[in-house]
Amino acid sequence: MKSIFLVGFMGAGKTTVGKLLAEAKGFSLYDTDKLIEEEQQKSISDIFSSKGEQYFRDLESRKLIELETKEDSVFSTGGGIILREKNLDILNRNLSIYLKASYENIFKRIEEDRTRPLLNTDNPYETGRQLFESRKEIYESFSHYVETDNLLPKDVTSEILKIYANSGQD
Repeated sequence: MKSIFLVGFMGAGKTTVGKLLAEAKGFSLYDTDKLIEEEQQKSISDIFSSKGEQYFRDLESRKLIELETKEDSVFSTGGGIILREKNLDILNRNLSIYLKASYENIFKRIEEDRTRPLLNTDNPYETGRQLFESRKEIYESFSHYVETDNLLPKDVTSEILKIYANSGQD
């Protein structure tokens, strides 16, 4: 069976929903950020501060290429994975589902999280809002999405399972 790629802004719920989805389908779960941290033996924040964002984006692209051929899997991707055209090509030729949430809800989820290197600024709310807005058009280009603002993770999972069933992947 084909795999499912979850995309969305940081804090959209990709990891939380990914766990539930993998469990529901009996699939393996791969979190691209966690895999990179394990491989590099550094946190994403440490990679950003020591090697820079472009180095991290290179790692992210390589990881996506490596994972693309795995079947029976759920992939929780990093929020910025959509920034490179070659990543979008991979995501668009697979079943990718955008977890869509308002920025206000996202920020409530991540405002206390100090592990997000792009938000380590004097004004994390505004920095995040600008990032969110700059990526919104790319996220909204995905054919499949679930609006998550008023749903529990289990309900988001149910919606994704319907999309999966209707996609002819099952």
